[in-house]
Amino acid sequence: MAKQILKDLINMDYESLINLSKKENINMFKSVLEHMLKASNRRINTLLKSDVGKFSPALKSLNDAGIKKFDISFVRNATSKDTGKLLNLFSKSKQFLQAKSSRLQGWNKIRSQVKNRLGAKKLFGTEYKSKRQATYWINREKKFWGLYNKLVDEFGGIITELDSKRIQKMLYKIQSMKIKGKTDEFIQSAMEQYIDNLYQAKQKNIKFRDEDFEDELKIKFR
Repeated sequence: MAKQILKDLINMDYESLINLSKKENINMFKSVLEHMLKASNRRINTLLKSDVGKFSPALKSLNDAGIKKFDISFVRNATSKDTGKLLNLFSKSKQFLQAKSSRLQGWNKIRSQVKNRLGAKKLFGTEYKSKRQATYWINREKKFWGLYNKLVDEFGGIITELDSKRIQKMLYKIQSMKIKGKTDEFIQSAMEQYIDNLYQAKQKNIKFRDEDFEDELKIKFR
């Protein structure tokens, strides 16, 4: 029942939302919003308790918007003068709740899809033979998502334009290369060069082979 109520609130049409947020309905609107924010905060807490939950795209979008957790106390103390801020919170919470990766189950499904796409069973695994092995591969996955998110922050929509799946594949390949003294800074620098080269090639309508870039990298640092 609670799930259905939340679903109905998220899918509320614009006209109903505006009517609900009118001065005479402000207390009802605050009650609705508080219900949504509590649900959002529960999902945030669940993600943060997971080893790689903090890298969830849905959670990253919230953090980029300056939201670590939703402030329910503000909603409780708000008046009709705060309607604009309340509507903004409603929008942010709705966007988060609708994202597949706002749920740990949804985020794990996305990780599984990436694992299958890259052929990286251990890197995105869920079961390991030992605690030591689990720690090693989980830390590697944390580095993978950490580096990928830095690239997203740096290049923005260019990542999507070039194909995020292709970018992830190259990141995994470079991360897996056996290069002496390889650091996160090296991987970041190599990926920045890769994205720049790929973008320039696309702008000039020139064919760009990922294999050639990999070979050049191996020759340069072998």
